Amino acid sequence: MKKIEIIIGGTGHEITRSNFTSDEVKKLDEYCKENDTDRESALSGELDEIFEDRYMWYECDDLGHFMGGNLGCKLYVSVDDDEYEFETKDVEIEEKSIDYPDLEDGTMVSFVTSEKGTMDKCEFELGDDEEFDIKKLKLEVSKIETPNSYYDIITGWSYDGKSLEGEGVSDTTGKAFDVEIEGDNPYDLDLR
Repeated sequence: MKKIEIIIGGTGHEITRSNFTSDEVKKLDEYCKENDTDRESALSGELDEIFEDRYMWYECDDLGHFMGGNLGCKLYVSVDDDEYEFETKDVEIEEKSIDYPDLEDGTMVSFVTSEKGTMDKCEFELGDDEEFDIKKLKLEVSKIETPNSYYDIITGWSYDGKSLEGEGVSDTTGKAFDVEIEGDNPYDLDLR
C-alpha cells in the first residue's frame, strides 16, 4: 500500500457568527459610552465583562462556526517518500454558499481571525498499483457571508469520490482579529 499525506498550508480563517439581541446591542452601546470605547474594541476584549452569559468570542457561534484554509493555500502531498506541491487551482472545487441569516430580532456579529500555518491534513492509502492523481482531489469550499465581507473557507475534501477525514486546523499563528457588526460602517473609526 502507498501512504498518502496531504497538508493544506497557508492562510485561513476562523469565523463565528452570533445573533446579539436588541437588548444586548443596547447594553453594548451603554458600555461603550461609559468606558469611552467603540463596539469592536469592547467585543474584542471585554465580552465577558459586558454580558453575563457570553464568555469568549469563539463561543459566540449560534449562527455558525467555520474554520479552514482559503483558496490561496498550498497543497503539500507526500506519496511514500516523494513530495509534491500543488495549488488549489489544480484540483476540483465545489462551492456552497452559507446564506446570511434572516434575523427577526437582533444584529449579527461576526468574529474573524486570520490564521497562518497548517489548515488541515489527512492520511490515506492507495493500492501499490494505483498512482496518486491530483485531479481526483476535490475541495469543498464554503462561502461565508459576514456583515462586511465574504470568506471562502475550505470545509471538506474528498479523493476519488471518497470523503477524507482531516485533522482540522492545527499549528497556526493568529495574524489578525476583527469584529464585524451588522449595520456598522466599516470605514468609521468611532462606531458608537
